Amino acid sequence: MKLYCYYFNKDYFMDSFSDIAQKYLDKGLIAGLEWDIRSRNKSLSEGVAGFKDIESKTPLDRDQIYRIYSMTKPILSFALIRLIERNQLHLHSLAQEFIPSLRHLKVILPDGSLERLKRPITIADLLTHTAGFSYNFNIGCQVAPFYKELNILNDPDKSLEEMVDQISTLPLAFQPGDAWRYSVATDILGRILEVHRKQRLRDVLKDLVFDPLGMNETDFSIKKDQASRLMPMHGTNDVNELISLKPKSLEVVDIEKVHPSQGNDVMERGGSGLFSTIKDYQLFCEFLINGQDKNGSPMISKTMHNFMLENRIPKKLLPLKLGPRLLDGYGWNLIGRLMIDSGKAMSLTNNGEFGWAGAAKTFFWVDRKENLSGVIMTQYAGCDINISDEFRAASYSLI
Repeated sequence: MKLYCYYFNKDYFMDSFSDIAQKYLDKGLIAGLEWDIRSRNKSLSEGVAGFKDIESKTPLDRDQIYRIYSMTKPILSFALIRLIERNQLHLHSLAQEFIPSLRHLKVILPDGSLERLKRPITIADLLTHTAGFSYNFNIGCQVAPFYKELNILNDPDKSLEEMVDQISTLPLAFQPGDAWRYSVATDILGRILEVHRKQRLRDVLKDLVFDPLGMNETDFSIKKDQASRLMPMHGTNDVNELISLKPKSLEVVDIEKVHPSQGNDVMERGGSGLFSTIKDYQLFCEFLINGQDKNGSPMISKTMHNFMLENRIPKKLLPLKLGPRLLDGYGWNLIGRLMIDSGKAMSLTNNGEFGWAGAAKTFFWVDRKENLSGVIMTQYAGCDINISDEFRAASYSLI
């Protein structure tokens, strides 16, 4: 494959990013890639490589719009954290106070029988994925087939309220607090925000996150005049195949039926759903470093800033596992995964580095000690690839 690659500084270490991008392009795992690495409010490296559309061979331009899937989660979590600091919500607040159907949840046992909850689910459980919920694609999870059967993730015609009502009919995989499992918990938090604020979720996030940070191109849908900048999806359009051991063929797929980009009023999710750009998400990353809004004013106190980034997962629940992959050395804070033992890390990082990813291979990481942030985005769904680990490791060579 011929590589179209454009760079926007002449730093010596740029070749490492070129080599990483070329490797994944040559393997046929991605069509194209955009990245932005920043430190101390300055760009260290930004560029694009490859194609926007593998079939038309259209070169990828800067400032594309991407479906960021689970990179929605840290944004939603931060919106809720702002309300916690205002004393409007609490980590110990019970989810069932906002969603009464959660009062009737039960836990499935290995023999298939059900038992009552030993305690109610809290907002803290939901923020840290220790509530007992799951996902369609969680390999080996006893309740995952129930999520798949109800088409929990693949139905854009369900409102967030309807989605959560369906989830409330399913058993939990474990008692709250007894394990860690990546899940729809953030979608439930999104519904809690809607109920608490008496607003649609998009309006909640606009008020609490997007407007203060100047994230003007992040939303649950795109405008008609933005359509030409939306990168097509490659790989698969079936969310049940997001964690696959076998790569999907690199071809353009129609994702509009399961994740519409325009004209849909109900595809608002707390755990996925957002569209964004590299520039917009870097504004969020800059906040995660300095705690400031677009005008340089504090969005949260220094104490809350530190508080939300502390590890919340006890040793007995480690190591964290997502599908077949161990998150070696990582715990979980109120925003996302957090490196707590770099001696177990499988690629270069620091204790305290944190971030997360999206199903279509969008990634971000933040290291407050080094004042470093990175965002990389493409649109490929269907297999777990380690491109973010390599980009993050290379980014440390720039500081």
